[in-house]
Amino acid sequence: MDAGEVRRRMLAQFGIRIEPEMGLYVLRQLETRAGDTFPVMGGDARTGTPVRSVIPVAAFAAAPASSVNS
Repeated sequence: MDAGEVRRRMLAQFGIRIEPEMGLYVLRQLETRAGDTFPVMGGDARTGTPVRSVIPVAAFAAAPASSVNS
């Protein structure tokens, strides 16, 4: 998995558009397994409103393959 795939998963599964730097941060959090959740800052995909969410690692890891490829 790379930062681009992390960004696609965040958009497809959670509706949050994140910047490349946040994608790298999430990737580091997943690699180090720093906890059960990780915070994410981005924008709502529909409105562009700034969003801060706490994403469970298990929910992120369970992204269906079909939603990632779109």
